[in-house]
Amino acid sequence: MKSRNPVVLGVFVVLLVGIGVCGALPDLAGTWAMVQVYPQAAVLPFAGEVTRTSYVMQWVEIEQDGATLTMRDRYCFTFVDDGTPLVTTEIPASFMAALRPLPRTATLSDQGDEIVFAQPPYLEVRGAVLESAESDALPTDPDDPRVFDQDGDGHPGMTVLVKILGIIEGQTYIVQRVRYALLGKVVEPDRIEGSIEWSDEQTVLEATNALLKVDTIGVPDPDPAKHLFVMVRLQEPLTCEWLRAHWRELFGFAESIAACSM
Repeated sequence: MKSRNPVVLGVFVVLLVGIGVCGALPDLAGTWAMVQVYPQAAVLPFAGEVTRTSYVMQWVEIEQDGATLTMRDRYCFTFVDDGTPLVTTEIPASFMAALRPLPRTATLSDQGDEIVFAQPPYLEVRGAVLESAESDALPTDPDDPRVFDQDGDGHPGMTVLVKILGIIEGQTYIVQRVRYALLGKVVEPDRIEGSIEWSDEQTVLEATNALLKVDTIGVPDPDPAKHLFVMVRLQEPLTCEWLRAHWRELFGFAESIAACSM
């Protein structure tokens, strides 16, 4: 599978709840749960064209120095809704645990009637070490010396599990490059909502079934309102297991995503 999916979102709409800030920036330090939503129109084997959406969950520790935020992430899990019962994509726990993102920075600005949250573009390369992370072509050969077994399972790159028609299943070994920038608003003292500008690239190095090496065609969903992130500050340390059980209600997706699809 190989895709390059740029999305540029110019506008987004949120319901602003009074945050009690006038001429001063809110204190956002603490532990936050975050979801990033990445919808694509994709062509999958046997299923044809579908709308596939990835929901990436993580904990974010925020330290604040005036208008500058330093964010340290710990990924929890990714839920992939393939848009069809014919195909199931699973991101293993070992994949998520192997991700070690560097600290991100963001800034706050008082725009009079709203507090704007802005994070500049952030880049991650997964399953390979590139001389130029921004511009080098991703490896396509599992024997490429730039490839390494990042998730420690004995296979090159990162391992993803795929099942087709409930009977064809196997592993794909991939390399990814992910870029994203965030632009949002503090809609409540403990909630930030906004849009994502993002792109991703992916190559399949190898697969346990030849069908799983077939490239899929992915383009961003044309509806800009679907490309979003939500952050919620929590008052006690919680686990990824708790987040897996409660993320729909926490982020307000309970009605739009059926619990049985997990």
